[in-house]
Amino acid sequence: MQRYNFFLVYANKNKKICLFTNIFVPLHPQMKQFFSKIWHSSSARNFAKLFSANVFAQALGLFVYPILTRLYSPEDFGLLNLFISIGGILALLSTSEYQNAILLPKREDEASGVARVALCLLGIWLVVIAITIPIAQPLTQLFAAPSLASYYWLLVPYVAMMGCWAIYNAWLTRNRDFGRISAYQVNQSTTGVITKLLFGWAGWLRGGLIISSVLSPFIALCTSILRSRDRFRALWQTTSEPLAAIAKRYRRFPLFTMPRSLVNNLSGNLPALLLTPYFGLSEMGFFALAQTLAFRPITMISASIHQVLFEMVAKNVREGQPVRVWLLKKWGLLAAIVLPTMIILTIIMPWLVRVLLGDGWDETATLIRYMMPWLTCVFLVSPLAFISEVFGRQKLFLIIELLYLGLRVAAMVIGIVCNNFSLAIILMSAAGTIILLVQLGCYNRIVRVHDRMCLS
Repeated sequence: MQRYNFFLVYANKNKKICLFTNIFVPLHPQMKQFFSKIWHSSSARNFAKLFSANVFAQALGLFVYPILTRLYSPEDFGLLNLFISIGGILALLSTSEYQNAILLPKREDEASGVARVALCLLGIWLVVIAITIPIAQPLTQLFAAPSLASYYWLLVPYVAMMGCWAIYNAWLTRNRDFGRISAYQVNQSTTGVITKLLFGWAGWLRGGLIISSVLSPFIALCTSILRSRDRFRALWQTTSEPLAAIAKRYRRFPLFTMPRSLVNNLSGNLPALLLTPYFGLSEMGFFALAQTLAFRPITMISASIHQVLFEMVAKNVREGQPVRVWLLKKWGLLAAIVLPTMIILTIIMPWLVRVLLGDGWDETATLIRYMMPWLTCVFLVSPLAFISEVFGRQKLFLIIELLYLGLRVAAMVIGIVCNNFSLAIILMSAAGTIILLVQLGCYNRIVRVHDRMCLS
């Protein structure tokens, strides 16, 4: 075994100076070859682009939260959480998940046809949402949040931005333009931070968080389109088939993937929708911040992994190649990083929240610790969610998601009956952990069957 200056090798490849060139680690030649393969892997480079953007976005968010929690109250965060929960469900319905089918066609014109099907559906849903604006007051009364009625109309631009980005994001992923996706994430995060601070300092507290959540994706989307005009124009290429025929060919997505995603989204937003009328905006504000601090970094990082793996696995499946061994190596590397990290975070969470958010937010740290096993499983399992779409097993996972929704509703009801908010979160987290482990086993079985067929 020889000794190599690993950091110096890394720095030389990038032609940058590294601060740790005096650190030596023993590397076996096979290990050196392993790191070299990772460095030269296209999937690793694509993930690095998305991951670096996510790290910047999350670091920026963590940097500003100590200021935001001193400008806005728990009620403000609770109102924002309720708005985003409703908007997220509507945004998912608006495209019927057709954007996930954009990666599957072999022909570019067919893929652009799928994108236009999704855009047509988005337009229809925006009209439907706009029609409900006059009855915003009675609708918001259902959630015991009458102050939401003043901002209900903002659901139209919010859903429009979320739907358009979902479609364009899939188109960029198909074309392996991960740099543009990374730029969008950075732009959205930066714009969101700036606008939240400006509205807070201006004293526009109750609506500042909501308006910022609409402005930031709008600005980021417009910037992304302007900087990738060639990609955007290619999205509108003519297709030899009518859109109705393309919509019918990929009907499994609205029939199975969309209900599954809807159930999953509804499950994730269940606390805001179900618990707010019973425990109030203040209690939900603590939980909303716990979700933001815990889930946003996890979901954004796992989404980066998901996009890269989705594109690589879909490509191999189209070519009839086995994928399990390759996928297992990537997942094992992820698990080796995630598990010790989550253990350390569980230990230091009360101190970390106190430093970041200041006094009066201790309940947020407690809620995050309750959710930590569930968060760990989300980190490890959600990047593999594309397997159901690639292998056409949407129906199976729709059933699993329905079971998950039932367990979460039961957890919420028990918490409401016992008048114990913490109990509801603990039971909800336990249900999520169990269901995600079941999904992981199903993913493994599906991929194993595929590889067996490829090798037979």
